[in-house]
Amino acid sequence: MKKYSLPVIISLGLLFGSSCGLLQPPAPQPQLSATDIPPMATAMSKLPPTWTPVPTLLPTPTLPPTPTPLPTQDPENYRIELVMTPVAADYPVDPLDRTGWKKLEGKTASISIPPSYEVLDFAGIFIELMFGVMEAFAEGFTELALDLGEVMGVTPEADLETPDLGEMPEIDFLIALEEATKSTIILVSVNITPGTTTEDLLNQALSNTDAVFNPQSREEYRNVPYPMERVILDIEDEELGPGKQVIYVILDEKMAWNVVFTTPADLFEQNLPLFESAIHSFTTLE
Repeated sequence: MKKYSLPVIISLGLLFGSSCGLLQPPAPQPQLSATDIPPMATAMSKLPPTWTPVPTLLPTPTLPPTPTPLPTQDPENYRIELVMTPVAADYPVDPLDRTGWKKLEGKTASISIPPSYEVLDFAGIFIELMFGVMEAFAEGFTELALDLGEVMGVTPEADLETPDLGEMPEIDFLIALEEATKSTIILVSVNITPGTTTEDLLNQALSNTDAVFNPQSREEYRNVPYPMERVILDIEDEELGPGKQVIYVILDEKMAWNVVFTTPADLFEQNLPLFESAIHSFTTLE
């Protein structure tokens, strides 16, 4: 009897089982096509292959334009032409009826003002005081000369007389004050030289202003009896706080005038027609 080894027995058993249907071979695995292969997840899997990622940019904030700083000015030699040029404007129509107003009258000019304003003539007081001092000095000098003559035994050939000081100069510095609103109207006469312009007058007026100010507008009027400019200022007064000031400069052949209106800032719109009406009444006195 032949002897079979163990591997041969197992092989024969498998062959027998397979032929009798007792053992079934494993089902073949389905073959996947190229299109059935699932893509691998990557960081770029959400973008089409031709795209290039662009970094997200944050919007740049839009900043307001920086205003041009005003030139540094010498307060005692102010030059408004460095700040603004005049705008040609028609002389405004008189906005009010001045019935019942009173006159602010000096030696060289006058304007009409509301009756609620009280008038003080600074120029008249100053000139009278100045002339009084000069007359007293002249009289005292004459008496001193006579006394010295007597002591020295010298008899003056003629009596010394007080020199004639002549007439008081014609200048104006008038102030009208409305106590309830702390508003003021000032009329000042200004000596001029050949070639003086309204711009020169504005610069002189602004150089003499004590308050801190910022020009807001500048107008040169047409169709007026005299060359005239107007400037409107924001001002800051140490005692009264924020205010508005309107300066008119008026140029004639031999003299000029500054007419200055000042009022608290919250009353400016209310008082501006009043100021414009007052300047319409300006008259030179010859």
